[in-house]
This record gives sequence, C-alpha cells and structure tokens, in this order.
Amino acid sequence: MLGTAVAGAVVVLALTHRVALDAGSESLMGADRAWLLIAALATAAMWCVGTVTQLGSMPVRPPVGRLFAVQVAASFANQLLPAGSGGIAINVRFLRRCGLTRGAAMGSVGLNSLAGLVTHLLLLAVAVAGVPSALGMLGERHWPRPREVAAAVAGNPWIEGGLAAAAVAAVVALVWLRPARFAGVLRSRAAAGGRQLRHELAGLGRVLRHPGRATALWLGSLSSPLLHGLVLFAVLRSLSVPITVTSVVVVYLVVSSVSALVPSPGGIGGLDVVLVAGLVWAGVPSAAALGAVVGYRLITVWLPLLPGACVFAVLLRRRII
Repeated sequence: MLGTAVAGAVVVLALTHRVALDAGSESLMGADRAWLLIAALATAAMWCVGTVTQLGSMPVRPPVGRLFAVQVAASFANQLLPAGSGGIAINVRFLRRCGLTRGAAMGSVGLNSLAGLVTHLLLLAVAVAGVPSALGMLGERHWPRPREVAAAVAGNPWIEGGLAAAAVAAVVALVWLRPARFAGVLRSRAAAGGRQLRHELAGLGRVLRHPGRATALWLGSLSSPLLHGLVLFAVLRSLSVPITVTSVVVVYLVVSSVSALVPSPGGIGGLDVVLVAGLVWAGVPSAAALGAVVGYRLITVWLPLLPGACVFAVLLRRRII
C-alpha cells in the first residue's frame, strides 16, 4: 500500500508536468554531456551538504548514513508541499525518532533554516558589495521588455501553471482573509514568529559555542546556494551560453530571494519565471534562458525524484521517519 501511494505520487507529478519534462529533455538533447555530468554531481552533492548542515544543528549524533538517507527522502517530500515544508516535516519526524521532544526537534530544524537564511543574505551582500565586475556586467544590461519575457514564458505549461496557481492562491487569500481578520492573524503570527526567532537565536548561540557543530552548520548552509548556482551555470555552459559562474551565482541569489515570496511545491513556478527574467537581464538570449531553466529543473527536481521516492518509502516502512 505504501509503495503504491509513493509510486502514485511520482506518476501524478510526472503527468502534471509532462510537457515541461518533454521540453526539458528536448532542450538538453544537444547539450555538452560533460557539463551535464557536472550539474548532476553538484545536485547529488546537495544531499551531502544537507546532511552536514543538519548535523551542525542537531543536539544528538545519529548515524550519518541514516541521516543522509533522510535528506534524500526530504528532497522528494519538498516536491509535494510548498516552501520546503515537506523536508521540514521529514526531518522533524526523524529527530523525534532519535529521542528529541517535539520542541527540540522543531528548534533544530528552525535553526537549520535560520542559518540558511543568514548565509543566503550574507552571500547576496558579498555579491552586491564585493563583485563589481559581475555587477558591472549586469548593470550594462537593460531590463528585458515585457514582450520579450512574455515570449520566453508563453507556451510553457510548467511556468504558466505556477503563475495560475499563485494567482488563484492570491484571490482565495484576499477573499478568505478579510482586512480586520487579516490584521488579527498578522498580529498573532508576528508574536509567534518573534518567540520562535528568539528561541532559534538562543539555539544559534549554543551552536556557535561548539566549534565542530558551528563549522558544519555554516559551511553546509553556505554551500547549498552555491551548488544551485553551479548547477545552473553548468546547464548554461552545456548549451554553449557564454556567461561567467560569478554572474550566474549573483542572478540565482537575487532571483531565489524574490521567488521565495511566491511559495510553491519545490519552488516550481515562482522561481522559474523570475529566473528566466534574471538570465535574460544578464544577457542570455530568451530561448537559451528558458531552455536552461527547464534543464536546471529537470536535473534538480526530476532526476532525483525517483531515488528520493524509493528512499522515502523504505524509511517509512522501517519506521525511521
């Protein structure tokens, strides 16, 4: 029953985005295989980085191999739920199995997320302040005309579906959350968020006093966005797009920050649209930008989907999560 449910989830995802999968496969048919191999290896390295980061935020030391398997399963769960909530739920369940209380497990995962946010903003600040050559190259470009971006996005059901889902969510939110009710919800959420932030900052202070955990947490958090940038750069180079890795990393850091405002499963939809626009702004031809983004999604989302689903099913069956 469990295996059937997981297989069904994979099939539904594949059918939902069938046209996007076909487009991604076609865009990579004539690509340089060596660069695609680099992109695939960088994607696999994200699981290792996730394991190291999680070790840095945990007050216990589980078997590293088991924790690595949990990160593989979490990558599958992230494609089912928006804003990384699937991976968060998987890691919390695993920490509970390791003997932590719910509060301690949530605090550990929250600390991981906080470190990721801090390092992302730090990398973004360094890119803006310390990489004038890349910014100079970007600054010489003009924002693409709306017609050009629309031409790059139109006809791609993956991106159009993400935009439609975001629009429906916005309308439902406006109807359901009336102004007065929204103000009350906002106040309660702000108070809860403040308490959670204070708790996570206290946990961060404890980690910083432990050199080994602090090193694992910060190095892992710093590596994750850089690996995403490397995957995107490798896909662009496989399509013979002349662009520097620094420029690609800067574009990724900026657009991933913007796309976080539109939560969607695995970031599909919000990130794609902004990433295409960012690459066009950086001087990449619109057709190549769209092909690179679809190829990037194929490698980072669909390539790991089947192994992630299999590991997820095994961990559930063995009650590890």
